[in-house]
Amino acid sequence: MTEAEDKVLRIQAALDGELDAAGMLDFERICAEDPALAAEYARLKALDEALRRAAPVEPAPDSLRARIAALAEPPQTRQPAKTPLRFAAPPRALAASLLLGAVLGYGGALMRPNAPDPERTLVSAFMRTQISGQSVDIATSERHVVKPWLAGRAPLAITAVDLAAAGFPLAGGRVEALDGRIVPTLVYKRREHRIEVTELPLSEADSDKSRNAGFDGFHVARWSDADRAYIAVTDLPAIELAQFVDLFRAAVAGEREGAGAGPK
Repeated sequence: MTEAEDKVLRIQAALDGELDAAGMLDFERICAEDPALAAEYARLKALDEALRRAAPVEPAPDSLRARIAALAEPPQTRQPAKTPLRFAAPPRALAASLLLGAVLGYGGALMRPNAPDPERTLVSAFMRTQISGQSVDIATSERHVVKPWLAGRAPLAITAVDLAAAGFPLAGGRVEALDGRIVPTLVYKRREHRIEVTELPLSEADSDKSRNAGFDGFHVARWSDADRAYIAVTDLPAIELAQFVDLFRAAVAGEREGAGAGPK
């Protein structure tokens, strides 16, 4: 059994409730040591819950219950069935079961180096930190503290801006593993919500035009400037995310213009 297959089996057992208390504690410990596994578990758990809401379990008909009870009787008292036993799952329940099975079957492939696109990976990271309650590695509202801390752990020098006056105070920062590289993430607060901004190297796929999307109930914005690309993830409404992006971009541009002007 490969390592990827072992991870898929662990996730499936946790989702199906097949782990006892000790086994679940061991699985949570492994998730704490393996961010990719924790993110995949959180994503599949959310999908599982969404499928259950969309296709609730329907009770088996009385005729099917009677046939199953007959099969459980001792051989000497069992009566031969008059008609073949058929297992006809309700269409919605069957579709949900097949979809969940397909997702779990491909779970190992999703955790390989050719991982999903950055937006989905960062949404999974947002969900993981939401579950664990640890959204930052360093908790501080001082951008001059967050910036050097992240610079010592990620190749990119993060652009930390102060947006507290606009209602988006800085909560801290953390590092994320994205497609085999370490990237810095800033965490801002908005009431009881968070906006997480990850800074990425600029690539040919990036452009000046902003892109917005929604994944699993979260909102995502991606944009770039002349030097870097950015991805922001939040559970806030899309209109508030757009407001944050405008403020963040303006603050970054102003800071870089000030640095480029230099002392007079």
